[in-house]
Amino acid sequence: MSNELKAVFEDISCKKKFNEPMRNYTSFHIGGNADLLIFPEGTDDLRKVLCRCHENKIPLFILGFGTNLLVRDSGIRGVVVSLNKGFNYISDLGFLISDFKSEIRNPKSEIRVVAGAGIGLQSLVSFALKNELSGIEFAVGIPGSIGGALIMNAGASDGEMKDVVKSVKIMTNDGEVKILKKGDIGFSYRHTDFPSGSVVLETEVVLKKGNGRDIRKKMKLLMGDRKSRQPLSSYSAGSVFKNPPGDFAGRLIESAGLKGFSIGDAVISEMHANFIVNRGKATASDVLKLFEIIKERVFAKTGISLEKEIKIVGEE
Repeated sequence: MSNELKAVFEDISCKKKFNEPMRNYTSFHIGGNADLLIFPEGTDDLRKVLCRCHENKIPLFILGFGTNLLVRDSGIRGVVVSLNKGFNYISDLGFLISDFKSEIRNPKSEIRVVAGAGIGLQSLVSFALKNELSGIEFAVGIPGSIGGALIMNAGASDGEMKDVVKSVKIMTNDGEVKILKKGDIGFSYRHTDFPSGSVVLETEVVLKKGNGRDIRKKMKLLMGDRKSRQPLSSYSAGSVFKNPPGDFAGRLIESAGLKGFSIGDAVISEMHANFIVNRGKATASDVLKLFEIIKERVFAKTGISLEKEIKIVGEE
C-alpha cells in the first residue's frame, strides 16, 4: 500500500514515515509496522489527511502516546496520525504559558486551561502544580497524551477526566471543526462517546486556585502509592482489564493464581496482577494469549467476565 499512500499524500509537507515500526511508539514496545505514520503540524495538515483518507477509503488510526495500546504483530494498514508535533500546547484563554503568570494572579476561584490533544497528561499536571491549580491531582503518574486521556476518560480512584473537562474541540472526518460541551460527550468508566471518525484536537479544563504546598503533598502521596503498587519502570500498557463493579481486576487475577505467569517474554506482573510486562522480546501474540488465559481462569473461578481496558489495533 506504500506506493498508493505516497501518491495520495505526497503534496502534504509535514513529516511522514513509511513502513514505520510501531513498537517504537508504544509503551509496551510491541507492534508491527504502520504503512504510513504522519505528523500533522496543525489543523490544515490534519484536515488534508482526514479528507483524503475519507475520500480514498484509506484506514485511519489516531495515535496518542501509545500507553494504553497493543499493536498486533502484523502492524497497521493505512495511515497512523500522531498529533504530538502540531497539537502539543497548553494555554489559558488564548494566553501562552509564558504570558500566563499575570493571568494566574487573578483571584477568581476557577481557571480555564486549554490543552492540545498531542501534549502529555503529565505536562498538564506539571503546569497545574507550577501555577498552584487544583483539580488534576488524580492524574499524577498516569501516562499518555491529553487526547488519549480524553478518549479513555483516564483516571484513578479519586478522579477522572470528566471531573475537570468543560469542552472538547474535535475535527470530523470531513474536516469540520466542532466544539462539544461536556454534556454532549457521554463520559463513562474508561470510555467516552465522540462522533465516529472524529479526532480530538484540544480540551478546555476547569481547575481551581489552590495552595501549592497542599497540591504538591497530594501529588507526592498519590505518586508514591502508584510506584509502590505498579511496575512503572517496566514496558507495559498500564491496566489490562477494567475493574468490575465492586471489585478489582488485579485481585481477581491474583486469586486465580496467575501472578508471574508468562508466555514468551510477556509476563503477568508480580507487583500488580492487572499489568502485563514485556521483558524485552514479547510479541502481541504472546500478550493476546495471556489475555485469553486470564479471562478463562478468572471466569472459571469467579463467574466474572473481565473486560479489556487496553485498546488492540492492527491487522489480524
